[in-house]
Amino acid sequence: MGLFSFGSKKNKVIKMLSEGNFEEALRSAAKDPKYVDAIVELLNEENPGIRGDALLLIGELTVRHKDLVMPYVEEGLPITALSLINDPNPYVKENAMQSFEIMLRYFPWVGEKFRNEIVSLLLEILQTGDKNKKAFAILMLGKLKVKEALPLIEGFRNVSDTVILPLEGIKWVPLGEIAEKVIKELGGDGND
Repeated sequence: MGLFSFGSKKNKVIKMLSEGNFEEALRSAAKDPKYVDAIVELLNEENPGIRGDALLLIGELTVRHKDLVMPYVEEGLPITALSLINDPNPYVKENAMQSFEIMLRYFPWVGEKFRNEIVSLLLEILQTGDKNKKAFAILMLGKLKVKEALPLIEGFRNVSDTVILPLEGIKWVPLGEIAEKVIKELGGDGND
């Protein structure tokens, strides 16, 4: 993470993304850490397409080269990704969900290291988000074993609205079904 912007590869990454060259961006990041800096820096871009693409790249870099992403994760990148779930742009929101879930999967210690910040953000999403964001928050609270969220999650037990999440196997699933599964995982009461 350079101090001086003249060493930044930000414009090169933006050019690759605008041309649809995701693989080239990933290869460049694997060879030169300045590209990883630039990708993370793009999370602050005004253009939602660029922010969404950067999240997509971060998720893919985590899967392919987790060692390159590790320093950013240690500095709080998962919190940044999680906060972008509240972005009004659906592309950014969905890629933030995917990116956060991937970081949690590849760096399981993240849930403990940033527990207070992550749980606070997830509880806020659970209370204020749309049904898809709420379903995501419920799943992540379950994954992080946040038992204190049980009373809130139980409030969604009978919600039949279906949700679509950018996570494997979670499309057109009733919110109540997701809540029920997580309640059981957290050791809550079975269906009354």
